Amino acid sequence: MAFRPAEGGCLCGAVRYRIDAEPKLADICHCSMCRKSAGAPFIAWIAVPHTGFHWTKGEPAAYRSSKDATRYFCGRCGSQLMMRGGSNAELDGVLIGSLDEPARFVPTAEGWASVKLPWVKLGLPLESHPKDNPAF
Repeated sequence: MAFRPAEGGCLCGAVRYRIDAEPKLADICHCSMCRKSAGAPFIAWIAVPHTGFHWTKGEPAAYRSSKDATRYFCGRCGSQLMMRGGSNAELDGVLIGSLDEPARFVPTAEGWASVKLPWVKLGLPLESHPKDNPAF
């Protein structure tokens, strides 16, 4: 079956995007940078080919969070939307929670499980990686 494009955006609606390529993976990240950037105990991502991600409305703000990664968010409401760069420059990490239909994408793995907060208990059987998910 062909991939049905997905859309998403920020809380206030000022920035929107479209995904035209099937995600390569869905992952949860427990690293401290993801926690800090989202103000949450972890982030759930889908990794999509860079060429399959397109901004459709507004212009996101950007923050260079490390030497190889930039996080994109709405400059008005602050919603984090996407990360570009990191260990696989061919893929963009899109926050599942920013999608219009987040239930379509179920994480199958978790990265940085070695620093997962001790009270986080997920109800999914996930492939667990102590550091970065090597596929992302």
